[in-house]
Formats: sequence, C-alpha cells, structure tokens
Amino acid sequence: MRTLGLVAAIVIGIIVLTGVVAAVGSGSDNTGETVRASQWADDVCGTAGTWQGELKDLRKEINESTYGARDNDGGSGDVVEHVVFVRSIVPRTIAATHDTLLRGLDRAGIPDANQGKQAALILRNWAVQTQNALVVVHRAYRHRPKTTSTAFASIAGAATVLGQSAVKGHAAFKQVSALDPALADAINGSRNCSDLMKEQP
Repeated sequence: MRTLGLVAAIVIGIIVLTGVVAAVGSGSDNTGETVRASQWADDVCGTAGTWQGELKDLRKEINESTYGARDNDGGSGDVVEHVVFVRSIVPRTIAATHDTLLRGLDRAGIPDANQGKQAALILRNWAVQTQNALVVVHRAYRHRPKTTSTAFASIAGAATVLGQSAVKGHAAFKQVSALDPALADAINGSRNCSDLMKEQP
C-alpha cells in the first residue's frame, strides 16, 4: 500500500534525527557496579547505537513488506495481515526500548566519577521516559477499531515520541558531560559517543 511507504518515510526521518550509528559496548553486566568512566561512556553510547540498529531493522521490515511494494489486491486476508503487521510495530518498538536501551544502560553500571550515580540516573530516566511515552501511544490505540488507518496513526504517534526522545537523549548526554570533567573527557574520548553526537537533532 502506498500509505505504508509514507509512514515508512516518517519513521525513517525520525530515526535519522537520533544521529546514532549501531555500536556495541563491552557486553559485560555491571549493573550496580562502579566501572571506569571511559568504559561506561563506551557502553552507554554503544547501547544507544544498538537500540538505533533495532529501530532501523523495524524500518527495514516496513520498507520490504509486500504491502509497501504493491497495491493491496482487495482480498480480506491481505487487509487482516496488513493491519496485524502494522499494529505490531509499536509493541516491538517498546520491547526494543526496554530490552535494549533501558536494560543496556543499567548493565553499563555506574561511572567512577564524583557525579557517577547522577550521570547513570539521567540516562536511565531518559530511557524510562521514552518507554513510558511509547506505552501511552500503544494504550491509546490498542482498543480502537482494528483498521489500517488506526494502525498507521499509532505508528505516527510512536514516530513523534522517538523524535522527542532524540532531542531529549542528546540533551541528557550533554547534561552528563556537564556534571564532571571526568565524564566529559570520557564521553569526548569515546568513538561510540562521538558517533552518537555527530548529528544534532
């Protein structure tokens, strides 16, 4: 369907605003532990990059969907499958935000700096706020009629949330840098963080 292609374009635009490229951190679970500031910076920025990669995968599914490549033939099966596919995007975005972004930030631990706990909390709050806003969108549409237009509206709502999250995410990292020179040095010296902040929304 042509409308699906339009929604895909909206999602692409919102995702690009994050200015994040896929990256990986140390992979260790340091939840609640104090770690070197440089390691923490690599991990939190790598986590954001991995989350970005998952969002891009969802975008790719939209682009490669048969509904984005051809017109619906009018069959009732096509309509049902189409609605189910589109309606699955927001819950999967919520899952990626919780499982990858939020948990990944927790696993990064606490940076060894004067304001380390506050730094970790700032980024965690950003992730929690993003997740909660996506849940609000999902709840607003899940009991509405299961139509294509409703499904598209939910994606548009999620795209708005991600756009706002991109702005807040960049602000959160800047706030962390301002807490302590050691944190600023760690973030400025991290390639993952450099990629993260390369493009401002």
